[in-house]
Amino acid sequence: MKFQRVLDRLFGRSPVAFGILIAAVLFIGALCSMLVLHRVSEHALKENIRTNLKRVAEVAATVVDPEEHATFTSRSQETSLEYERAIAPLRKLQGSDKDIAFVYTCVLRDGKVYFVLDPTEEGDSDGDGVDDKSHIMQEYEEASDVMVRALREGLATSDPEPYTDRWGTFVSGYAPIRREDGSIAGMVGVDISAETYVQRLAAMRSAMHQGLTVAAILALTVGLLGGLMRGSVLRQREEADRKENEHREQLASAYERLELAYQAVELSRKRFSQLFEGLPVPCLTFDNQLHLFEWNALALDVFGFSAEDALQRPVAEVLGGSFEEGSFDRLAEIVAAGGSVNEACWTDSKRHFLFSCHPLFGPSGEIAGGIIVAVDVTRQQLAEDQVRVQLQELKTAHELLNEANEGLLRANEQLEELAATDSLTGLANKRTLMERLSEFIELAKRGQGFSVIMADIDHFKALNDEHGHLAGDFLLREVGKALRIPLRHVDILARYGGEEFCALVRDPDGKAATAIAERMRQTVQSIPTEYGQITISLGVCAWSPEMESDTTVIEKADDALYQAKRAGRNRVVRAGDPFGEAA
Repeated sequence: MKFQRVLDRLFGRSPVAFGILIAAVLFIGALCSMLVLHRVSEHALKENIRTNLKRVAEVAATVVDPEEHATFTSRSQETSLEYERAIAPLRKLQGSDKDIAFVYTCVLRDGKVYFVLDPTEEGDSDGDGVDDKSHIMQEYEEASDVMVRALREGLATSDPEPYTDRWGTFVSGYAPIRREDGSIAGMVGVDISAETYVQRLAAMRSAMHQGLTVAAILALTVGLLGGLMRGSVLRQREEADRKENEHREQLASAYERLELAYQAVELSRKRFSQLFEGLPVPCLTFDNQLHLFEWNALALDVFGFSAEDALQRPVAEVLGGSFEEGSFDRLAEIVAAGGSVNEACWTDSKRHFLFSCHPLFGPSGEIAGGIIVAVDVTRQQLAEDQVRVQLQELKTAHELLNEANEGLLRANEQLEELAATDSLTGLANKRTLMERLSEFIELAKRGQGFSVIMADIDHFKALNDEHGHLAGDFLLREVGKALRIPLRHVDILARYGGEEFCALVRDPDGKAATAIAERMRQTVQSIPTEYGQITISLGVCAWSPEMESDTTVIEKADDALYQAKRAGRNRVVRAGDPFGEAA
């Protein structure tokens, strides 16, 4: 009842306002949850793109000879064998990922930025009127502040947002080219098209919009149901209140007349029979053996018995029915002891009466029996039963609302799981890997060592170009499955990017990871495919406390991976070893 009064004060008799509030609360809750999730996911995606660009630039910087780089000072050198040899690894890196638009090197002279190496073919392939290739010592007038700062300070960094120059709009990563003495010989830049950047963000925003649409539909549906239920409850409660008031008035009137009757009995027992017959409710008297003794005409009419059949028969046998609590025998015991029974509930399954029973005294003051007054409360009881049904329906509606909230929570959990999983392979994505890397490092600091295994599919781009992206996707999934096989439940496997995978392996003595990597190589080599034998190259590095940063162990494993590539592929190279073992 307190809850009902609160609802009445807030919404009055308006089911529409109640439904609107429910829908608004649900939608606002869903909106806030999704906005927070989208903001976190968008930030993670941007950081992932910037980190990948910086990493690719750092890899590119390692393949540029700083001493040879300093010898290129004239555009006429672009036709030389030395120039072709210098740009060959950059061209290979540029072609390894379809998202990479340009790879180039720059130097800083007198505060101005000049291009040096660029593996891009000459010509205007995109039809924008600008030569796609930059040339030796061509001034880069649109150089961003981030690029100039990276050149001056020797920073490995990336652009926080897309920028536009004569070649288009891009997001870039930069890494310094360092000489053996640590001085800066130049800088490598890696560009990806802003269109690729925007498409990744747009996919995330589309998922959020779809989630908001579903949340809005659910909120409107639940709000509509809540409003309908609220309107139904209000109508039924008004009807029940009206009937209850009528019954209360009838009961008050009956009690008033009964009181008058009791006073009349006290004033004159001689008029008892006349007054008894004139009462507007059924009345009966019984003796000490609970046998019927007297009744009025209304009792004959209401309970449907005849005078001949009822006289001196037990009350329970004549009336039938039952009490909700107690019995006719218990009623007789109370009256025999001089007590009274007020409003005992009696029913014959169709009708409901309140029985009040009081003792009758003989000439000497002894208890000679008792009198029963029956008040018909059938309509009131039916109204109360109906109210109970409506309250149960309201409870059911509340349970449905809770189920809807639980469904929304499950949807949010699924969104969070999608944000942590690579959609193609079903493995953990790079974001999840980096989170788990921090956990592994914390455990390693307490004595639980681990190693990082970096794996890359050999000749994947050539296979992808020859057989198509569907074949490439198939191989990525199959290789992902194969790489799982040698791992234990405590190890972590993730898709690091493109055709590259990364595993975090519990390795207390620093030896187990190499054996696991070799089993990985053999397992992948035995995958049956219609595209010929598939091989991978692997780099292994054990974590040590002397490493400069959390990502140093991954970088060293990646360096070992590229050493395996340079040594002929299809082999495992451990960081610090000069050679790896091939198949």
